[in-house]
Amino acid sequence: MAPPKSGNELAQYQDVLRPPRDTRTSGSSNLEESRMAPLIWWDVKEYFSRSITNGPQLKPITKTPFSQYAVLGTPEENDSVCADNGTRKPVLLNTNAPWSAFVCGSQGSGKSHALSCMLENCLLTKPDKIKKIGQNVKPLAGLVFHYDSSQSSDVCEAAYLATDVPTTVLVPPSNFGKLADRYNRLNSKYGANIKVKRLHLLPKYLDTARMKSLMAVGDTSRTPLYMQTVTKILRDMATASQGRGDFDYQMFRRMIEQEQFDVRQMGPLQMRLDLLESFMRRNKNGEILANLENDNLRGAPGTLTIIDLTDPVVDSDSAGALFNICLSVFLSQTTAGKIVALDEAHNYMAHTSASAKEFTENLVSSIRQQRHQGVRVVVSTQEPSINPRLLDLCNITMVHRCSSPDWFKTLKQHLGGIFLQQKASSLTLSDSDSEADAGVELTVDDHTLFRKIMRLGLGESLVFCPSALIGVDDKGEVVKMNENHVKFRTRQRITADGGRSRLAGEMS
Repeated sequence: MAPPKSGNELAQYQDVLRPPRDTRTSGSSNLEESRMAPLIWWDVKEYFSRSITNGPQLKPITKTPFSQYAVLGTPEENDSVCADNGTRKPVLLNTNAPWSAFVCGSQGSGKSHALSCMLENCLLTKPDKIKKIGQNVKPLAGLVFHYDSSQSSDVCEAAYLATDVPTTVLVPPSNFGKLADRYNRLNSKYGANIKVKRLHLLPKYLDTARMKSLMAVGDTSRTPLYMQTVTKILRDMATASQGRGDFDYQMFRRMIEQEQFDVRQMGPLQMRLDLLESFMRRNKNGEILANLENDNLRGAPGTLTIIDLTDPVVDSDSAGALFNICLSVFLSQTTAGKIVALDEAHNYMAHTSASAKEFTENLVSSIRQQRHQGVRVVVSTQEPSINPRLLDLCNITMVHRCSSPDWFKTLKQHLGGIFLQQKASSLTLSDSDSEADAGVELTVDDHTLFRKIMRLGLGESLVFCPSALIGVDDKGEVVKMNENHVKFRTRQRITADGGRSRLAGEMS
């Protein structure tokens, strides 16, 4: 067969190079990109809504990319207020698309409030509530991790959503009574709908990888000699089962007991086994029960599950190991869209232990695969330095008030918006890549930006979200935030607000 002529050959390739017509919106904007944007400014939402009507001044599209969204807050800018009646224009959180958010700031700056508002946006189903903030056609299933290293009397702030969201709190069996009393007081005071249950790890939750995680077999440079034997046992069991069926914990225990460990080796291993077995359900004879109870780690749409491991006998290392197992189980078992939140993450992630590293790796993997797993991840912490890779990967970063230069240094190194602003401080407007960049401030230096962060008020933050859709230019092109940031105020909560600071005069 003779090769095609050059002109004919070029024509043959045009079908696969041409942008699909049903994804075109306007100019270079893409409907798929817009559909996946985490944050949408009101003017953009209105632009797409008007475009559907095929108005003469607008480039037509066939459908709106925003089918499910809710108000997160409003920009603290002059153009966010309508001049005619003073109405504020909202910023919408796209709850239909997977995204990840990193929310940081000092205690009392409003970061937990922002986390709770995100959860409201994703979980609320009551018509009289959701109509106040948006629309939630397909609510998500929520999971929140909480651990209070100070062992204070506070409950997880996300539990206050239980006034309007069915909520289950899973707690350590060894601290069930105390934590049940705390959450039941919240039920009595606010009329909440919280069910407090013991966290039981069913045998079907366990597999080779999760057992290795619990045993903290992740840092090979510090792996004790006895763990080589444990790893071999797990490998032999996996080979024998060929990956089929549930993990046989009873057989694992028998194989451990058959090994000749000395007292120094068996001590640390026994501590890990005791921790695991303390979260297993037993009968009156002390035998571990199989999968006979309801599965509390299978999320349902419009419900919230909180795992609160606050317990004097559960340290932060153990909490991280247990959280890691629960995260894996929840993601694998829940078929609905998911939102996973880490409340006060510095209490159990700011450690160099093997279990903390394993949990962080699992979380990072979930963020990398968020579009495939249908999961939204929110990390709330006082310390942005807990793991810089989280800053690198998250779509949304909300920086609340903080006063630590070290924290700012971490943000500068891992937020492209801050890094590029420092690099751009020496540029002139003529150096801009396009006319669209002419209005961007290019002279914000470290001191100016840090001063701006320190002066943020309660509930205010600087939002960095390169893919956010923040406006429409004169040519009908949708404008992204890109390397810029916006001063932002989080909206008020519509469920009970449990995050207010407790003053001396209010305490009994």
